[in-house]
Amino acid sequence: MIRTIYGTFDGDKWESISQICFKQNFREEGYQEVKATPGDYGIEGFTRTGKVFQCYCPDESYSSNELYEKHRNKITTDLKKLKTYESQLRSFLGDTKINKWYFVTPIYGKNEIVAHCTSKRDEVKSWDLSIIDNNNFEVIFEDISFLHPHLNLAIDSTNQKINLSPNEPITDTDKLKWKGKEITLVENAQRKHSLRFDKNTPNVDKRIDDLTEKTVASFLGGNILLRMWQNEYPTEYEKFLSIVSLVENEVVEKCMFPVQDKNTLYFSFKNLVEEKLNATFPKLEQQMIMNLTNQVLADWILRCPINFE
Repeated sequence: MIRTIYGTFDGDKWESISQICFKQNFREEGYQEVKATPGDYGIEGFTRTGKVFQCYCPDESYSSNELYEKHRNKITTDLKKLKTYESQLRSFLGDTKINKWYFVTPIYGKNEIVAHCTSKRDEVKSWDLSIIDNNNFEVIFEDISFLHPHLNLAIDSTNQKINLSPNEPITDTDKLKWKGKEITLVENAQRKHSLRFDKNTPNVDKRIDDLTEKTVASFLGGNILLRMWQNEYPTEYEKFLSIVSLVENEVVEKCMFPVQDKNTLYFSFKNLVEEKLNATFPKLEQQMIMNLTNQVLADWILRCPINFE
C-alpha cells in the first residue's frame, strides 16, 4: 500500500482507477485497454494518436531513494518490452506509432527520475523499432494528478473509500507559530482540559500540556484536511459543515448543565461526532473519520462550544 493525499492504493486498486481515468480522459483519442493476459507486453493501454500508458504502484511506502530506484527499474524493464514484444505490439497498434510512453504512478520519489526518462527515450529511439515514432518519441513520468479531472469519479465508481491526508505532518514550529498568535484559544484549551482531571491526579500540569499539544496538532492538521476535502469534494464538504453545525448546537446545550465527570462528557461528544460522520459519509475510510472527529473536537475545545460547567 502507498499513501497519497487522495487515499491509499495497492497495485490492483491503482490499475483499476487508472484505467477508468484513461478511458475518460482519452476517449476522443480512441483509447484502448490492453489486458495483462495472455501476456504482459509492458503497456496498460494506448490511443490511436500514439500515446501509450503503463501504470505502476509500489507494494509499500519507501524512502525517496528507494522509491526512485523502484521507478527507475520498472521503467527500464517495461521499456525493454517494447523491443522484446515488438511484433505482438504491432498487431495491437496497427498503423499507430508510439510517440509518447507515459509511466503513471501515485507519487514521485526524486526529480532525478525525469533525467532517467530522457536517457531511456534516447535508448529506445536507438533501437529503431517499427512501432516507435522516432521523430517525436518521449518517455514521460506522471503522478496521481495526471488522472484528473476524473479521479474522484473513478474512486467513487470502484467503491473505494476516500482517505485524504496532508503530505507533511504538523511540526513543532507550526504549532509554536500558531500558539503565539492565538494565546486566548490556547488558554481556553488548557482551562478546559484541566477540568477533565480529578483533583488528585498526579503530574496534572504535564498532562494538561500534552492534551493541549494534541488539540493544537489535531486542529491544524484537520484544517489542512478540510481544505483538501473542500477542493476535491465540495458537495461532501458542505454537507460536513451542515452536520457539524447541527451537532454543535446540541453540544452547546448539553454543556449548559453541570455534570460531575467532565471527561466522560467530553468522550460522549467525541462518540457523537464519530457516529454522525460514519452515518453520513460511508465512503470515508475510518482513519479520515477519526481525523475529522479530532479536528471538530479540537475546534470546540479551542473555541467555546465545549464549555464545561
